[in-house]
Amino acid sequence: MTSQKQSQLTNEILQGNLIKLMFKLSTPGILGTLLLSSSTFIDALFAGQLIGETAVAGISLASPLTSVILGSAYLVGIGSASVLSRAIGSGDIKTQSKIFGNLIIISIIISLVLTIIGYSFGEELIVFMGGSGEVASNGAKFFKTYMLGSVFCIIAIAANHLIKSEGKLRLTMIFAAIFVIVNIILNTIFIKIFNWGIQGLAFATVIAMLVYCIAILTYFISGKSSIPVHPLKLVIAIDLLPEILSVGISELLTPIMSLIQSFVVFKSISHYGTQNDIAFFGATETLSLLAFIPLNGFMQAFQPVIGINYGAKNYHRLKKAYLTFVVGVIALLILFWLPMQLFPKTFLGLLLPKVTFTIDDFIYFWILNLVIPLMPVIACSVVLFQSIGKGKVVGIIVILRSLILFIPMVIILSRFFGLGGIYYGIVLTDVIILLIAIKLTLQEFNYFSKMETKTL
Repeated sequence: MTSQKQSQLTNEILQGNLIKLMFKLSTPGILGTLLLSSSTFIDALFAGQLIGETAVAGISLASPLTSVILGSAYLVGIGSASVLSRAIGSGDIKTQSKIFGNLIIISIIISLVLTIIGYSFGEELIVFMGGSGEVASNGAKFFKTYMLGSVFCIIAIAANHLIKSEGKLRLTMIFAAIFVIVNIILNTIFIKIFNWGIQGLAFATVIAMLVYCIAILTYFISGKSSIPVHPLKLVIAIDLLPEILSVGISELLTPIMSLIQSFVVFKSISHYGTQNDIAFFGATETLSLLAFIPLNGFMQAFQPVIGINYGAKNYHRLKKAYLTFVVGVIALLILFWLPMQLFPKTFLGLLLPKVTFTIDDFIYFWILNLVIPLMPVIACSVVLFQSIGKGKVVGIIVILRSLILFIPMVIILSRFFGLGGIYYGIVLTDVIILLIAIKLTLQEFNYFSKMETKTL
């Protein structure tokens, strides 16, 4: 994309029709998220259909651990994207020129540390999550193999956020398609032809992520990015680190807190239920993530709109964009959510084809997905605070949700209601966080209104 086209896109973000802009940016964002999110579903599908129920349970135990890798990528990527979008809005070329090299160096350092820790203690971590026997064995094989590709994963996802912050979501969709296509082809080869089992699933993901990483880096190094890139001058920009980390730390806290939450959930399920219940919860959670696909796609479009308008001090448009995106996402999310609520057996049967579900299973499925249509309010508030450089607020919300609310509620309610209490605790936590997010956002809107008055 030329500088002229980038300027046109920036002007559209600052002045164009918000509804048209929302769909223009969100459509490729949704498709890209659909493609990337489908890889998790595809792994679970291959595991359930071709390997067995213990493989699904093993992946379920490994997923919270692998999410730390994703969180680290978001730490670097979203923190950098927030700084970049504000720099684009304010026309700060000097800051823009430092972003790429800083991102690469930090990504490499973090990935090396995680790879060493994850590969060295893979078995212990899976057992710690509540795995035992064949489930633990499968989980450890998947996790340790996955960790070998952490450097490709972190660099690719982090750099991808820079492209999104430029507003080029169509390009990120193309890169996502490359990843998914490679992953599906390799899954088929490694599982059906080579019979490599659960390690084949992880190995396919690693190679697909390598290809994904190469494609994204080629885009930057070839000079097609609208931001200045100097591939031979990769250095850490010390002056940008506080700002990047203050925003990105909330994204790292999210998977860490999720890991703690998953530990409590899986331990509770192990205590009140069976290994089959772990597989059921993992399948339910995987399907829930599918419903969040449109939400994640819209949030990718939302970030540059908020960041660039905030950098340009366009506060009235910023508030209007928030409301526009919240309403739009809720409407679309219901289209994904409703079929799963109406036909849970059909969707659960895709991942657990040999399981006979009980009425309680369906009730738990409905409960866990109950508040999904209202989650856009929380998501938009989180992106809002991240995009304007107030990542500490998000960090407080994440810690409050996990340590203060989620864990006590799951533990206490499970003692009273057994397995069902785990699901009740999760939903009640989401409702409380929703109310808190609304309150904090309204306070920020009042601040924006005061800033508008000062600029008049």
